Amino acid sequence: MYTMQYEIAIGKYRLGMLDKVEIHRSVELLADTAKIVLPGSEYNVALDVEQQLRRGDRVSIRFGYKETGMQTEFEGYLQRISTDDGSIVLECEDDLFLFRKALPNAVLKQISLKDLINHVIAGIGLDISVECSYEWTYSRFVINQATGFDVLKKVQEECGADIYLQQAVLHVHPPGEKVGDERLYDFAYNIEKSDLTYRRYDDKKVLVVVKSLMPDGTVKEVEVGATGGDRVEIKCPASDDTSMKLRGAAELKRRSFDGYDGSITTWLVPYCIPGDSATVRDQDYPEKEGKYYVRSVTTEFGPSGGSRVIALGFRLS
Repeated sequence: MYTMQYEIAIGKYRLGMLDKVEIHRSVELLADTAKIVLPGSEYNVALDVEQQLRRGDRVSIRFGYKETGMQTEFEGYLQRISTDDGSIVLECEDDLFLFRKALPNAVLKQISLKDLINHVIAGIGLDISVECSYEWTYSRFVINQATGFDVLKKVQEECGADIYLQQAVLHVHPPGEKVGDERLYDFAYNIEKSDLTYRRYDDKKVLVVVKSLMPDGTVKEVEVGATGGDRVEIKCPASDDTSMKLRGAAELKRRSFDGYDGSITTWLVPYCIPGDSATVRDQDYPEKEGKYYVRSVTTEFGPSGGSRVIALGFRLS
């Protein structure tokens, strides 16, 4: 049996008692989050904690097995302190917390997506660079009583991008354009349980309808996919055919493929984050073996053990 160990630092303090930690990371959500649950009785009252910790304190969470070593699972900032059934809950957000600053109101015309993001970064005073592989240009983008986080969230909703901050670089890419490390999972070895359905492309056809508002008030539509199945409508900030088709193709890629749909539950080893690839093997059904883009990872850790729930995205091979 492996021995659990952890190091959690918040501001200048290190936690000595812990009920559990839950970390949620996803390519489809703008920010990664962590929830640290402390035993309220050990700290007497929540006020004792609130006097020592403050919103915006730096947070570092490391845990793992003594036999395999600890892994940095989360870095970010304390967002709020609350109570839940007598326990103290510390809610944290990754480095995109820094984008929760108000921007000056502005109307930006004929601005590329990359220039828009650089405008946001300059507006909130961060020293980071941008790696953006989208070529979209907004004919008009309005910033009105919004934070930098609000703008990034709107961009992600409109273009379906993977947006994440990594080593002082803000990445903005189409889904699955950048794939991380490969992780191997086998039903006979390291999959504790699964909630998977094997589906085929022909069994679930999807028609993606991309809509864009034109300057004259009319709505332009571009269809990508197959008729006779589910109809999905999405908005696109660009109105040229190429951009609208690319947006539709990205959404279709997420929704229609031959392979598993669902999640697997594993232990803490191997380490896995969204954007990695997960190769799933089953000796009973070798024809269903495949490599998948990891859509999200929810990691739980406590004195009794740790686990990861890995949600599979589209099939890579």
